[in-house]
Amino acid sequence: MIWSMIRYIKGYLLIRVEGYSPERFLNACSHRGIELWGLRSAGGAYEMYMTLKDFRKIKALSKKTGTKVRVRRRYGLPFFLHRYRRRKLFFAGALLAVCLVYILTLFIWEIDIRGNLRRTDEALLSFLRSRDVYCGMTAGSVDCDQIADDLRGAYADLVWVSASVHGTRLVIQVKENEHLSAQTGGKAQETEGTDLAATQDCTILSIVTRQGTPLVHEGDQVKKGDLLVNGRLDLKNDAGEVTGYRYCQAQADITGEYQISYEDTMEREFEIRSYQYERNNLVRQEELFLRAGDRIFSFGRLKNNYQEYDYYVEESQLTVGENFSLPLFWGRRMAVPCSVRQENYTDSQLQQLLSRRFEKACQDIEKKGLEIIENDVKIYTEQNAACARGTLTVRGPVAGEVPTQILPEPQVKDQTEREDQTNGNE
Repeated sequence: MIWSMIRYIKGYLLIRVEGYSPERFLNACSHRGIELWGLRSAGGAYEMYMTLKDFRKIKALSKKTGTKVRVRRRYGLPFFLHRYRRRKLFFAGALLAVCLVYILTLFIWEIDIRGNLRRTDEALLSFLRSRDVYCGMTAGSVDCDQIADDLRGAYADLVWVSASVHGTRLVIQVKENEHLSAQTGGKAQETEGTDLAATQDCTILSIVTRQGTPLVHEGDQVKKGDLLVNGRLDLKNDAGEVTGYRYCQAQADITGEYQISYEDTMEREFEIRSYQYERNNLVRQEELFLRAGDRIFSFGRLKNNYQEYDYYVEESQLTVGENFSLPLFWGRRMAVPCSVRQENYTDSQLQQLLSRRFEKACQDIEKKGLEIIENDVKIYTEQNAACARGTLTVRGPVAGEVPTQILPEPQVKDQTEREDQTNGNE
């Protein structure tokens, strides 16, 4: 690939060598170090490629070997420039385009956020905008370290943040703490330790503590918010008195059993949309558009007299390569006419649909690491709708992190007496 670009810049030729013994010409070129490639036989002659620089050296070789050399085709930038040397507007436009592309590379036109699960891209982009980080800012003003510090300071569940600039794209990668409870609200914890608290009203089935002080046992009934494992450890002297505290991140595997409510309603009436076809092609009105910022340039016609229609929009950002995004968006908009009629589900159809949706909900629950041990959900049909409701008894993790309460250092009796004596002697 690189050699092809170099040859194109320098220019090269396709030549045809004819004569009594063209093999002598080829041997002479090899002896003189002249590069030839693409050699092929062509009706008693040979055709090959040669650089423009080497072509100027073969006149003596051609005469000495008794061969005739003809140029079949010319390639490369020197011939291109020579061919269009009189078209000054073309070169001016090309130079202007190069300058415009260079100017565009000085700005950030895309912010790519990866690894976020709890928060949407829109929420993080809104926060970044409040910190003056947005599409259209100059690439030189991007402070990647400051962006990472701001995100970690604003969201405590982000345990790792990385920001980097690739071309015109700002890439932000985050790693979330999967065990952080929603009770922390994503705010920065100013405590030195964390406790584990119940996230549900439940019955404790098992508890295995790896770090911290357990406060409950198997079979205990706990309420939501009750502490299960304390992240504060008491430091005691030989007399059993508490002399201080040490804080840590409480860690434990705690399984509980609890009930969750389930309710899903479906209307008996539903819509059926029918579409029109002409010669096996879907009837539609379509227009292409080009968007630059808030300005939209349309190509086509989308106006119609359809009473009912579906509206679709497809949009893509214009990119050159992987990391060079431009502030231009292109796509198409479509209006597809349709006719809408109302139908009613039968009782059997409603039961089947609600059963499938309940099975999907159970699969989603199991993906969260919960085990369903009892199902008390039933389907009730009414005149205009049907409803599946009831409770599910599940087993699974029931602990979430909360900040540890910081206590003042305790005053030990002997220490207090020594301080009083010292004060008295003074």
